[in-house]
Amino acid sequence: MTFTRVTKQQPCPVCKKPDWCRVFADGWVECMRVQSDRAAKSGGWMWRLQGAATPHPSPLPSRGGEGGNKPPTINATKLMREWLAATSPAALDEFAASLGVSTPSLVAVGAAWAAPHAAWAFPMCDGHGNVVGIRLRNERGKFAVRGSRQGIFTTTDHGPQTTVPQKTLFVCEGPTDTAAAVELNLFAVGRPNCCCGGAEIKIYARRYAVARVVVVSDNDKPGLDGARKVGGELKLPFVIYVPPAKDLREFVRLGGTRVMIENTLHNTVWTNPESASRTGQYS
Repeated sequence: MTFTRVTKQQPCPVCKKPDWCRVFADGWVECMRVQSDRAAKSGGWMWRLQGAATPHPSPLPSRGGEGGNKPPTINATKLMREWLAATSPAALDEFAASLGVSTPSLVAVGAAWAAPHAAWAFPMCDGHGNVVGIRLRNERGKFAVRGSRQGIFTTTDHGPQTTVPQKTLFVCEGPTDTAAAVELNLFAVGRPNCCCGGAEIKIYARRYAVARVVVVSDNDKPGLDGARKVGGELKLPFVIYVPPAKDLREFVRLGGTRVMIENTLHNTVWTNPESASRTGQYS
């Protein structure tokens, strides 16, 4: 099925955002943020464009193995190793500077230059740290290597320069915001979009004996709804943190610090999904 990816010039008709979503030639939109009554295999939702010719839903487009529980059809580990070996330190330094983070923070999320795709690549993992897919990013947008399975962006599974696990896990959106959290010396993991990844993050949190979770969210309804959904799936005390900036990476770029976040969370009331009560403080 022919589709185009949304951009800043042509944002998603549903959520109005410039990334993640796709518009199909038959009049359907796959939105990764706003829920409808028709779920897509990717973890997003299908919306019918107003005025489109087809009156009834067509079959969901194939994602080539992305999303769901299907096994990946590529050797993502092998591809990432090859691309990482071919990535020059200078190129990685330049990319880190363009994002406003340090090179070690980018290394923590496994970034590598994927020359065949002319894009930066980030490994997507399952909760056990196995690479199941690859997210790509370039000036045209964000997409995945065909044959990938959707996963999470970890910071402890990509070589010697990794983060130290802590009792509080920060759940970010996407690999670059996860790198920004690493920049603040936070223990972080990235969900693939605002509303997905809870099942694998739950496994990841159990691996490192995490006691509680901070879900980082954009300050809009899809972001906040998705943050509440993911937080509730983890079965741990959680709180939602909204940076005073466009996103966590912008917060870091503007001089934001870990202390600022901790001060904001210090007197925040936490949600405990197990007891359906609200309890706790950040200390």
